[in-house]
Amino acid sequence: MAWASLIGPILGGIMQNRAAKKAASAQTAAGEQAYRRSLPKGVAGMFGGFSYDDASQQASMNLSPEMQAQYDALMGRADQTAGQIQNLNPLELQQQLYNQQLGLLQPEQERQSLTQESRLLQQGRLGSTGGAGQMQALQEAQGQQRLGLLTGSYSTAQGTLDAMRQREMMDRQAALGIGNLPMQYGQLGMNLGQAVTPSAQYAGGQAANAAVGLGGVQSGMWSQLGTKLGNMNYGGFTNPFARQAPMVSRLDNPYA
Repeated sequence: MAWASLIGPILGGIMQNRAAKKAASAQTAAGEQAYRRSLPKGVAGMFGGFSYDDASQQASMNLSPEMQAQYDALMGRADQTAGQIQNLNPLELQQQLYNQQLGLLQPEQERQSLTQESRLLQQGRLGSTGGAGQMQALQEAQGQQRLGLLTGSYSTAQGTLDAMRQREMMDRQAALGIGNLPMQYGQLGMNLGQAVTPSAQYAGGQAANAAVGLGGVQSGMWSQLGTKLGNMNYGGFTNPFARQAPMVSRLDNPYA
């Protein structure tokens, strides 16, 4: 019977296809499981934490509230110092420093001048050439003192600016050091994921191989079953879909 010989191959093909799809699905699930096992792990500690979002494929690091407060304070102070440096004119600062120091020096220089004039007057040499030379020498010495103050004021102004820049840099470096604390947790999370990667890949590979093997066994089983069904002798079976001839009654056929 032709219809019977077709049932076996058709049934075997259908079941082979189902077994192959099942094996492919199991293999995909095993690979996905291995992938998820190898992802970075979330880590938390007293300084902050690290997390990884598989959906967005983004890593996040955060500081603890205490460390965040210290970070904000350091960065705020650094910004304030930077603003002071920006608004500070070195020449104006030099002039301010010079005026302050000159205000302290001037009384002493005036006292020295008055003392010299009084001495020369007592000696009767105030208007003489020698007396004028001594007064000039005193004035030149005092001028050198004022010049030294001006030079020193410039150095002090530059030193003040350098010290402010150094303070700003130190505050920023300290803040960046605090900000980098979660990086250690991030590295630990990455290391944990990498540590399980070989075993996850092995487990996934084993699961995938098992799925492929099971699918092959099932496919072969259904293929053999289909072949057997196709080779069976259906001589003793009737076609349930064939139309049967109507039976003739013996009364209607007296020659039967």
